Amino acid sequence: MGISCADAKSLVAKFQQQITGKQPPGSSQPVSASVDGWLCVSGPPSGGGGTSCSRGEQTVFAEAAAE
Repeated sequence: MGISCADAKSLVAKFQQQITGKQPPGSSQPVSASVDGWLCVSGPPSGGGGTSCSRGEQTVFAEAAAE
């Protein structure tokens, strides 16, 4: 069973809200948090960022968007 695009976007948005201020722009360290039963990890900004969230067999990947 998959996750809809809308639900994936919502999950990543909730995760990003949780980690706001916990990862400086030049950081070389990833940061993680649990969101609605998912374990989400954001890669280090210095490496281009990106987010992955997993729960059981399900995985969501989100690339960092250029501003």
